[in-house]
Amino acid sequence: MSSPWSKVANEPVQTASLADIMSEQYAHQLHDKELQQQQKKQTQNQPQQSPTPASYSDVAGTSHSATAAAANDADEWEDYSMLLSGGMDKETLPPEVLKLLEDEEESDAVIAQMLQSQFDHEYNEELRRIERQQNKQSKVTVTLNKFLRSGDAEFLHDTEADEDDEEDELYRQKRDWDRFETNEKMLDAIPKCGFKVDKEGEMITKHDPQLCGVRNAQRVMSFPPEFPTGDGACFDMKLSNKVFNQLKAYSRRGRADRKEKVATAEMGVDAATRLLLYKLINNQILEQINGIISTGKEAVILHANSDASYTGTNEHGHGNGVLMPPELLPRECAIKIFKTTLNEFKQRDRYIKDDYRFKDRFSKQNHRVIINMWAEKEMHNLMRMQSIGLNVPDVVVLKKHVLVMRFIGDNHNAAPKLKDARLTVAELSCAYEEIVAAMHKLYNEAKLVHADLSEYNILWYEDKCWFIDVAQSVEPEHPSALEFLMRDCGNIVNFFEKRGLSNIYTKEQLFESITALNAEKHNTAMLERIHTKGASINQATVPNQQECPDELKPLDYPFELAWEKSQQEREAAAALQELKLEAEAEKLKDKDEDEKLQDNDNNTAKQEQQ
Repeated sequence: MSSPWSKVANEPVQTASLADIMSEQYAHQLHDKELQQQQKKQTQNQPQQSPTPASYSDVAGTSHSATAAAANDADEWEDYSMLLSGGMDKETLPPEVLKLLEDEEESDAVIAQMLQSQFDHEYNEELRRIERQQNKQSKVTVTLNKFLRSGDAEFLHDTEADEDDEEDELYRQKRDWDRFETNEKMLDAIPKCGFKVDKEGEMITKHDPQLCGVRNAQRVMSFPPEFPTGDGACFDMKLSNKVFNQLKAYSRRGRADRKEKVATAEMGVDAATRLLLYKLINNQILEQINGIISTGKEAVILHANSDASYTGTNEHGHGNGVLMPPELLPRECAIKIFKTTLNEFKQRDRYIKDDYRFKDRFSKQNHRVIINMWAEKEMHNLMRMQSIGLNVPDVVVLKKHVLVMRFIGDNHNAAPKLKDARLTVAELSCAYEEIVAAMHKLYNEAKLVHADLSEYNILWYEDKCWFIDVAQSVEPEHPSALEFLMRDCGNIVNFFEKRGLSNIYTKEQLFESITALNAEKHNTAMLERIHTKGASINQATVPNQQECPDELKPLDYPFELAWEKSQQEREAAAALQELKLEAEAEKLKDKDEDEKLQDNDNNTAKQEQQ
């Protein structure tokens, strides 16, 4: 047996052009030659074998005579290599060849059209899938019909099967969520007693493992995005309460410091506040934010420079809520960022819940809403005080809990507070008169009470007093307005007394000059102390109180004693009312008995006469 790697005899190599090798007819000729050689070998070895297989030309449907001629004489094959090289004109070709070429061109065009149509169909189907995905949970329907390709005409006409497929797909998508909806309806149908009896007489409770398992599977889908829950609706998944609680605890792992992350720190701001500051810069209201001016129990004050190129609207034509024309925009601004936690100032609701302007919007449960309302309240109070001519910072813009105002100071140097200002006696007297006039004007014209007026919330700038921190200001109709006003009067009087200023009002006199009300008659001193925890009734009514030192004596009129006395008076009035009702009932009863006796006497007299 000869090896396939053995050397063969040197035979002359036939030369052929590239056009001949690439010619389709030349390939057919070589294939038929190989078939004929195989046929001769089989005939010599096995003369009684079955007929030889048909040649490639026979399968292709060419004529038998042309095939035989091609097999017997290779020279009779027409060489079409010149067509590939472009050397022969189509007009010189025989009509049979031209017909074959035209048929091949038409078949190629049909195949190309079918491929393009199929491609357009797949493209349109992908658009429909995207459209269904976007409209699955949305209330607004989005259509992509204008992006569909027109080459899908043949497939678009055959829509019956496609519509059935779409309905089946929509059914598959809704089937599992319908399971959740059905489960919720069954749970809602259980009354408040916690159980019900179905038609079959079986009791179903709200703690049913089947119902709770499906509900837990639905709740898992609402976990945070960073928790990989998978598609729990694609199969009949049920989770026990124990497993669900463990997953819930695991999904909240790492969020223990969320409160600190979202809270405004003492010397910094959280991510949401930084985003608001970035928007102020992007909207060309502010040019740069420099640093912290001061911090307090409720807010952080930053210094910023306004953008000189601001024209009143941004590049999109929006005014961005700026409350002053662009030509009046101050060069230096103060940004007051209210702290997003209530740890240091938990009495905000006392100042805002009884204010009729915010009463309907107040919600003690949502601290973020309270803070936003607190900033809005300061903006409205500043604008009201500015309208009557008081010296307050101009409001530039308000964004949630970020309030931008005019900076009171010059060249990044804030104006000093009244307690830190070095004033002469004349300047001190002028400041006192200005503050007293401002308090009178604020109460009678602006219909406001500052509620936190002191030397810490008054700035001294350009020989004038500027009033700040007015978020807690209330109207005179507020239940605690007189109490707040009396406290403000005490703060102002105490400050100027410590500075040694003479000929000033007392606390009660200042209160009367502002409100024209008698302090003793309206008992404002007691209103000021009404929220202070006083002594109990036992301590307040202990004998020999005159011998007790003054610093150990309880309050003269504590709130608890007043409350207990009022409750005793109510109970006494209710008991008296009950006694009156009982007396009236007895009178009616006696009257009814007298009427019955009189009727009996009349009946007896009539019977005797008869």
